[in-house]
Parts: sequence; C-alpha cells; structure tokens
Amino acid sequence: MQLAAVQPWGNGKKFFFRFFFLACTLFITPFTFLQGAPGISSLLGYYFDAYDAICLQFNTWIFHIAPNTKVPNGNGDYPEQWMALYTSLLLALIGSIIWSIIDNKRKDYNKLNYWLFVAVRYFVISNGFSYGIFKLFAVQMPFPSISQLATPLGDFLPMRLSWMFIGYSHSYQVFSGLIEVIAALLLLFRPTATLGILVSLGVFGNVMMLNLSYDIPVKINAITIVILCVWMLAEELPRLIQFFFYNRALPSIMLVFPFTTKKGRIIARSIKWIMVASWIIVTTMLSLQTLDTKKKDLVSTPIIPTGYYDVLVHARGTDTLGMASGDSLYWQNMVIDNRSAGSIKTSDSRFRQRYGRAYFNYTIDTIHQHISLLKSASDSISIAKFHFQIKDTNTITLTSTDSNNAIYLLLRRRQKQFPLAEKQFHWISETNR
Repeated sequence: MQLAAVQPWGNGKKFFFRFFFLACTLFITPFTFLQGAPGISSLLGYYFDAYDAICLQFNTWIFHIAPNTKVPNGNGDYPEQWMALYTSLLLALIGSIIWSIIDNKRKDYNKLNYWLFVAVRYFVISNGFSYGIFKLFAVQMPFPSISQLATPLGDFLPMRLSWMFIGYSHSYQVFSGLIEVIAALLLLFRPTATLGILVSLGVFGNVMMLNLSYDIPVKINAITIVILCVWMLAEELPRLIQFFFYNRALPSIMLVFPFTTKKGRIIARSIKWIMVASWIIVTTMLSLQTLDTKKKDLVSTPIIPTGYYDVLVHARGTDTLGMASGDSLYWQNMVIDNRSAGSIKTSDSRFRQRYGRAYFNYTIDTIHQHISLLKSASDSISIAKFHFQIKDTNTITLTSTDSNNAIYLLLRRRQKQFPLAEKQFHWISETNR
C-alpha cells in the first residue's frame, strides 16, 4: 500500500486516534456494516449478545440507566442503546490509555488509520443505501392514514408530525432517498469519494437536525454518522483547502488502492461488491415486500367500507352512553382504515392510546360476520368481538358477541373531506394558502 509521506504524529493526535479507533471498533465498525452480508448476521448475533451482557453489567456498576420497558419498534434511542454508547466510550478511553502506555514509541498510525477510514467510509455507504432505497420506494414514511387525518394537529407529537410531513409527498420522499443513494454511490468509488463525503455530510447533517429538532428517536445513529463524515472530511481537509483556495490538485493519502498484486485486487473488489450487492438486494427486497403489502391493502375491497364513522348510538346493556354521560369509554367516532387497522375517539385503555385516539387492528370472519378488534397486529386475543351488519353503504351496526358485556353500536359513515388528502398543487396561486 502506497501512502504519501507525512510528518510524525504528535502525542495528542496519537491518543485521539487510539480512542477514536477503539470507539469505532466497539460501537460502529467493523461489525455493524457487515450485517447485510450473507451468513454474517447469525454469527454477529453471538458478539452482540455478549456485548449487551457487558453493557448491562457496566450499567449496574456505573451508569444506572433504567432499562427499556417496551419492545423497540424502530426506536434507536432506547436505554440499552445509550448503555452501549457509554460503555463503548468508557472502554475506548481505558483502552486508549493502556494502548498509549504500551505503544508510546510509535511515530504514527498511518496504515491503521487508512483501514479505519475504509471501514468508516463503507459504514456510511451502507446507511446511505439502506435509508435511501426505502425512501426511493416511498415506504419508510407512509401517507397519513384516515385516523391521522381525523386527529387534531395539536395532539400529535413532533416526531409523528415530521413523519407525516415527509410521507405526505411521494415525490419529496423519493427525492430525499435519491440524494442519500447518490451520496453512497459517490463514496463507493475512490475518484468521487471526496465529493461523496461532502454530499453525505450535507445529507446526513440535515437528517441529524430533523432528528434533533423533531425529537425523532434515531438521534444516536444520526449524530454518529455526521461525526464520521466530519472525521473523513478532516482527513481530506488539507487537499480540499489546497484545491478550493489555492487551485492546487493534491493526491489523497486516504483514497488509494491498498493492493498492488492482481490477486489482491481481485479479492478486494470481490469482497467489496459482495457486500454492496448484499446491502442493495436485501434492502430492495424488503422495500418491495412492504410496497407489495401496501398495494394489496389499497386495491382490496374491504368487507366493511373504510372511512370516518360517527357513532350515533353507543349502548352498554340497557344504558345508552353519550357525551353528556361523562363516561370515558364512550365512543365518539370510529375510523376504519385500510391495512386492517383503525382508531376510535375514546379513552378506553384496552386499546393503544396515541394522540388522543385509541388505535386497533382488526380481523374479519366473513362466514359468521364477526369483526375482532386487536390491540396490535401480532395479538391473537381480541379486545372486543362484534357481530356486524351492513345496513347500507354508509350504515353499520356492531353487536357484542359477549353476553356478559353487551354493547351495541350504530355507525354512520360521514362523507368527510380532508383537504390535506387531496394533495393539491398549484403553479399559480392567487392567495396565500
């Protein structure tokens, strides 16, 4: 491997490198970006299980972070993730001190720094492909559901507001995904990698600010990627300064090919394209599966028509509930969404309470004309089970099948128009809309 001659490193730079190298090795690379490679994920599972046990032990001794009480559902900032981050930083600090004592006479770490740069570069590439491809198929942020459209804006949390903002516009989501994929592609090839670093810093810097500004729970990952982009930029900064301010073209000391033999080049390129192909294929397949499920839900004709239903009658036993009754279990309205989901305007704690509505999933027995409401799609035990009768295209009755908890509901679908769902666009606008 031919690296340009550089000055011996100072003690501060050597210590920072040792710390940064160990922190990356423990928390980021070279393990995480290998997860997409065939057969690697199962092997890495043993490593992650062992490291989780170490993090929990350090948390017991030092950090005292309360453990997670819910199953993570895309959340990247759950307590165990912070335990892992703090443990990695602490171990990296201890390790760098020991490393400095043992290896204090070394002049530089140019070769090791080069391979760290390669690992970090491909970690950012894998994130660019994984996030970007999902957005290219517009499946990461779905279009707002009827339940969300029926929810007052002030009831949403900032994260959900940002998710709907991006999901509302198919074109914007595809555009943002395209930019992430372009950043990954630029980083993938050495002649364009420096430009890829600059583009990636802009792309993931924007993602980081969205996460921080809208309380999106992927802050750790977003900040980590930005720090890695800044570090790569710092490694290339001297030649960028020469190029932009002095109009001089200098060779990169980081973006060089490490193997001079034909065999070495073949092996290196084979490993590279196997990893890249794995990331692209796996992410594309997951995106297509999600898209296929979404399309099937949209084109299928539901037994019970989707829409916004007013609850005209809500009777429990011999009592008829209403707004004036003050009963928190009173159903004010009900939404039947596609994708076998829906929501109710009620405080009934048996359902998933989010944004002032009770969310549910449902299954339908067409033979017996039963609809079962579930707390989540993975549940097998229903919260409530009703016999349904479709009076006409807009009127439905639901009668509880539980004789000990007799409930009767009369629902009428309202032809409610949501202007936001119309996806309006005007080149010429006469008013401030």
